Amino acid sequence: MNLHEVVRTLRFERRRVLAMSRVCDPAFAKDYERTARALGIAAEIVARQGDKHRRKEKGK
Repeated sequence: MNLHEVVRTLRFERRRVLAMSRVCDPAFAKDYERTARALGIAAEIVARQGDKHRRKEKGK
């Protein structure tokens, strides 16, 4: 799985978990929102690190 697919999967999972937070029991909504926030942060980190890696390879 390449980095583009990983970022796409993480963003999809983030949207799915946010949707779950809206329809689930209110007792679990905060947990789903926290998980969605963490998935979004992870997607941004992977995207940022992937860009750095590609730039270094192109400069060779």
